[in-house]
Amino acid sequence: MRARTRQARARAGFTLIEMMISVAIIGILAAIAIPAFQNYQNRSKRSEAMANVVAIARMQQGHFAEFNTHVEVALSQPGPASGTLGPSQRIWTPAADTAFSALGWRPEGNVYFDYDVNVEEGSCPGCFTVSAYGDIEGDGVLGLVQFVQPTTDLSAHLPSIVEPGADIPLTPDGRPNYLSAAVNTAADNF
Repeated sequence: MRARTRQARARAGFTLIEMMISVAIIGILAAIAIPAFQNYQNRSKRSEAMANVVAIARMQQGHFAEFNTHVEVALSQPGPASGTLGPSQRIWTPAADTAFSALGWRPEGNVYFDYDVNVEEGSCPGCFTVSAYGDIEGDGVLGLVQFVQPTTDLSAHLPSIVEPGADIPLTPDGRPNYLSAAVNTAADNF
């Protein structure tokens, strides 16, 4: 009887090797899951820019339909050069409210991105570009989401680019992406 109790006690619990294997499996799963979760969070943050850029563009198109002119808006916040962009939300400032008041647009709550609208009626009548600048990854690389309104025949466009070397956002097959919010991968590949 005592021999069986000793054997039962000896077999109860995990061995050191079993524990090490369990910890290794948990570590591998965490190494896979954490980056995927961070990408999910970043895509969620970028959806703010996508929605706001389209909303600003629609307000701009409505303003043009009513007044036959576009409204230019400088960067809504201190801007990329100030180093204030990062992975945290910031308060929408009264100066930004004033800048977008002619369009009648205001975001809901705090923002991850800075916004601007560039218009060049002289060289590109009817064109405008809405841009959102942000560093949602916190890696120091500026991300750019844009809506580009070209001329009606798509022959001319007005890029509104802060980052050197960036151009019009492209579709996956390499064509210019007009009339929709698009990530400008020339500025940031996320």
